Amino acid sequence: MCFILLLACFWPLRLLRFYAGFIVLYMAWIAVFLYAALNAQLTRNPVAGVRPSRWWLAATIPVTLLTLSLLGRGITRASGFRAFNVPSISMEPTIQRGDGLVADMWYYRSRLPARSDVVVFVHDGIFFTKRVIAVGGDTIEGKNDLVYLNGNLIEEGYVEHRESGNPSGYEWMRTFGPKTIPSDNFFVMGDNRDVSLDSRSPDVGLIDRSAIVGKMLYVYGTDRAGMRIR
Repeated sequence: MCFILLLACFWPLRLLRFYAGFIVLYMAWIAVFLYAALNAQLTRNPVAGVRPSRWWLAATIPVTLLTLSLLGRGITRASGFRAFNVPSISMEPTIQRGDGLVADMWYYRSRLPARSDVVVFVHDGIFFTKRVIAVGGDTIEGKNDLVYLNGNLIEEGYVEHRESGNPSGYEWMRTFGPKTIPSDNFFVMGDNRDVSLDSRSPDVGLIDRSAIVGKMLYVYGTDRAGMRIR
């Protein structure tokens, strides 16, 4: 019964949408599996009337931990969520290199990405994380590190600039457009503007709706754990 209730918390309740739900569910997941393993090992055999060897207990715990890790990952994905580790600095300071993230992979099934959403998309078979800056119908332009949306300068408190200029050949990072975004396409950029490979680059360009597979929810596993991505 406890196991069924735990599965219901993953789906249909989908409590992994919340960081508190993430912590409670995985602590409960570990507790249920460890209890089951320990209980099985420490209970007397009803026929022989003796407990199994303690060496079996030592062997069972690692197997149990591996099983719950693999099964937990499968159930997480089956309920529409996925965990990612970030190897780059392109979204700093919002997302630091080495951060762990949880994304809702079902979020855009019934809605379109909105401006300022931090999305997961696939480009050349690789998962990327960037922020949506412009959506279908918008006109976007960059002038010397300033971004104009529909003719208006946008305030971007999340942006970081680490360089005073860009190397030759990378002028597209500072100045681009104007470009009008077609329907079901999105212009995405990294928050760390001086190092991010994004829609400003001819090698990436606009992101089609079909390539966007999830929305980032929150950071876990760092000293900023529980921070929601905005």
